[in-house]
Amino acid sequence: MNKLLSVSELQALSKNGTKLSPAVNFELHSGDVLFLRGDNGAGKSTILKTLLRLHPYFSGTFKFNVSISEIEYLPQLGNLNFHLPLTLADMLGDAVSSPLLAGLDLNKKWNTASGGERQKVLFSAALAKKPKVLVLDEPFNHVDKDAGLLLEQGLIQFLKDNPQSALVLVSHRPFSQNHSQVRYLEIQ
Repeated sequence: MNKLLSVSELQALSKNGTKLSPAVNFELHSGDVLFLRGDNGAGKSTILKTLLRLHPYFSGTFKFNVSISEIEYLPQLGNLNFHLPLTLADMLGDAVSSPLLAGLDLNKKWNTASGGERQKVLFSAALAKKPKVLVLDEPFNHVDKDAGLLLEQGLIQFLKDNPQSALVLVSHRPFSQNHSQVRYLEIQ
């Protein structure tokens, strides 16, 4: 198992130094699925953004042992009602053969697609890049139970096909599938 990420006493801060999260410590190895869990507002998403250098204020340290090009990020989609003059297929790039897309009408306009359809397309596009570290912020939002299970199966299959990769997720929904390397980190 390769160590992909080391985190020591990482704490997200505001610009003026106010604590936005507790300090966290963890390591991420190939094959891992790490869930960051906690109440709304606990700082889970801000920790992810800090790791991705999208949030610049923090204390502690972290080090990726992969290049930035080997990290893929799927942010939380709060408002899915934005207008894009594209079809679902336009959003995919090279991911058109993903099993997550079975039964989808890829010619459907992004605006008329359901949250689950959009999320399947975004998942497929991210997985097609075969990242070493896939960071997902609330990936099961806007999907029903069946779509959530399908997305989860897609993630597990991705790890089976890419054992050198790992996942970091913020989610209130745990995996229902059995995967030996699922760990939970409570953010309180």
